[in-house]
Amino acid sequence: MTQALIIAVAVAGLAVAWRNRHRVAGGNRIETFRTRIKIIFLVLAMCSICSKAVVHTWRHFNPPQPPIIGT
Repeated sequence: MTQALIIAVAVAGLAVAWRNRHRVAGGNRIETFRTRIKIIFLVLAMCSICSKAVVHTWRHFNPPQPPIIGT
């Protein structure tokens, strides 16, 4: 599930990059700013997804110690 989400975000990023590459180079500042913000949010989303996958994998293979009850 997580891998599918990572692939979907990567494909969306490539689609945005491809679309922006074919735009007219004379865009105004607002369009440039919006494009940069979209790329930043895309990178942050990708990092968030990957870090969650790393934490989940770590916890899966290194579970916490069970609590000691009634010593």
